Amino acid sequence: MSLELALLGFLGEHPRSGYDLKTRCFDDTAKPFWTADQAQIYRTLERLREAKLVAYTRRRQSGRPDRKVYEITRAGLDTLAESLRRSTPLSPPRDAFLLQLFFSAGLEDAAIERLLAERRDMHQARLDELRGRAIEMSRDRSLGEREYALRNAAIDGAISTERAAIDWLDDLCDSVRDGMLPSGVAEGPGKQKPLFGSSPA
Repeated sequence: MSLELALLGFLGEHPRSGYDLKTRCFDDTAKPFWTADQAQIYRTLERLREAKLVAYTRRRQSGRPDRKVYEITRAGLDTLAESLRRSTPLSPPRDAFLLQLFFSAGLEDAAIERLLAERRDMHQARLDELRGRAIEMSRDRSLGEREYALRNAAIDGAISTERAAIDWLDDLCDSVRDGMLPSGVAEGPGKQKPLFGSSPA
């Protein structure tokens, strides 16, 4: 229901085209919390239209195909309000980096350090972007005080997540660099699992 909620939320602000929903909403405003590709957006809009939660009108464009502009219906507003009052379940855990780390015992320490450093750079870049968004939003005079406070809280939550990830990566990288990672995985008395790409002794 999360994509449906996002679409209803953005259309609850004002009517938008599918293109605007993709570029201005998901690629910009909602980027710290949710992503969606163009095909997902249009499929979901069609489901919402069939459920009579949104409707669209065609607007002519000079030299281009007609533009569909979607708006939320009364039933859509009721559904949005109901959805916002319900608790949201935790998303199923799915993190490709943690899975990679889980199986990386066969890598050399240097390779693990490199992976951790690269991951830290990714989180730092995202943190910098979020901080920039927070500054931009603080300058947006179109937002009411209540709207700004809640949107700022959401951005702050995303910032906290990135800072926690960076702290964890720094601690783990320090441990590897200081030689605190065990040298290998025992396979039997006196035996060690060889590193990937290495030949058994």
